[in-house]
Amino acid sequence: MTKLRKLVCLGTAVFIMLSIAACSSDSGNKSDQKNTDSSMRVKLTMASVQGIEGFNYTNGDALAKYYSDKFNYDLDMTALNWDNWNERLRIWINSGDMPDIAVYNYIHADAASFVEQGLIKKLPDDWKTRWPNVAKVYSKTSLGPQMEKVFGGTYFIPRARFMTNLPGDPLSNHPSIFIRKDWAEAVGFPIKSTYTTSEIIQYGNLIKQKDPGKVGDKLIPLAENTNHAVDLFVARNSTHFNNFYKDKDGKYKWGGASEDTLRGLKLFSEAYRSGVLGKDFFTVKNEEHGSYFNVKGNAGATFFQAPTSALRVYYDDFQANTKLDPFQNIHMANVMGEDGNYHQEDLINFWGTIIFNPKISDDKFERYMSVLDYNATQEGNTIANMGLKEVDWTYDSNGQVKSLFDQAKEGKPLGGATGKYPAMGYLLGSTILFDDFAFDNPNTDQRLRDLSKQLYAEKTKKGTPDTFTKVNWDLYTYDSPSKRRAQIDYYTEYANLITIQGDIEANWKKWIDSKMPIIKPVLDELNSKLAK
Repeated sequence: MTKLRKLVCLGTAVFIMLSIAACSSDSGNKSDQKNTDSSMRVKLTMASVQGIEGFNYTNGDALAKYYSDKFNYDLDMTALNWDNWNERLRIWINSGDMPDIAVYNYIHADAASFVEQGLIKKLPDDWKTRWPNVAKVYSKTSLGPQMEKVFGGTYFIPRARFMTNLPGDPLSNHPSIFIRKDWAEAVGFPIKSTYTTSEIIQYGNLIKQKDPGKVGDKLIPLAENTNHAVDLFVARNSTHFNNFYKDKDGKYKWGGASEDTLRGLKLFSEAYRSGVLGKDFFTVKNEEHGSYFNVKGNAGATFFQAPTSALRVYYDDFQANTKLDPFQNIHMANVMGEDGNYHQEDLINFWGTIIFNPKISDDKFERYMSVLDYNATQEGNTIANMGLKEVDWTYDSNGQVKSLFDQAKEGKPLGGATGKYPAMGYLLGSTILFDDFAFDNPNTDQRLRDLSKQLYAEKTKKGTPDTFTKVNWDLYTYDSPSKRRAQIDYYTEYANLITIQGDIEANWKKWIDSKMPIIKPVLDELNSKLAK
């Protein structure tokens, strides 16, 4: 998946938005008890994004201690960040120095190379029988079974975004536009459920000219980082902006050279050169651009992560820092292309894959698989999402999960770096992401749950089969030396195109010419082997 798709799933602060959605795993299926009850303590090393640097994931809080005691392990965590995640893991895997366990941002060309060279562990053939709850989640991801066919076995355990609450097929990405509703009303900008990219620029210009929030020199009409800026302007207009694709004529083409991509780049350039887009967007680290809107309060809008699991965090932070009611002063909407349609390739129902060092001992491997299997049961998943049973939640008389956590009384959120359980999150062993549970989370305001459902539904409604496309597995799994050489950091390169001097169309054409030596061989292969 691309660097942008990784987005889907938020920083550690998101973990305060955990949910209790019914898990499709059968709670009657017990995890591997012989591993759970093992008397031999093991030390597990792991690397992943969304960790807290220096935090003790063995017993740093009661939730971490619950898991390490239950499964008799010590967990040594290396916390990666969004900027170094891909490259550090790539270096470690290729050098044979990866930790026992890692959460890998799946990129097929690299993944195929790792498998080919024996750099990651192949799971035993009977793993689905031994850890049936993990297998159920695996079957929902689409990627898992498809890659099993390609590689002749299981090397990657994808983590499912959704189990019981899949919001659409194809699956839409999570970002939406956060707009200061009070500022929009002050400058006469219409409040709608969808906007085109050019309308977002119009809003930014109005904010820039009139400064309704009296922010002065600190005003940022539109706050983004590189990835989200490209996603907003280029990807919202060009479905295949970072990929090859099969056109209506049956031939394969390159999205980087499409007129849709040029249209998005022109809008991107306009936003940057007019001062609507924050002038230093390309230097913003990780996902810090969102803080200009909900913490510093000096941004008129931000295109940012917006699944249910993130919204309460964002709204709570906005209220705490601006002292304004977020429900009265934030407007959420989706962004369409200039043609009025929603553009995207199928996100695929996974984010991040769990991989193992090929030299990991059986004891360590089986122990962690037991953790994953437990957390794929209803009880384990509820604990991973809601905290400790009879402390943070319980069952009511009807057998339904009831929250016992009161954030106002506790004086802190449930998870996140400043929360009751900083360890709470995917690093304690989850194959089901929080996006699914958040739709039914009683700790989240019903208005936010309804808003999230509306945002997802709108994207599906506004997409067409040509602009919001299903995954082409033949293309996704196509691998060759030429295809591996054709990996491009589209986000950085598109940002470079609009920040350098000169006409954007002329710059784009020169860029296309510069890439053709690595692009044309792939097109020739695809059209000779896959085109019909």
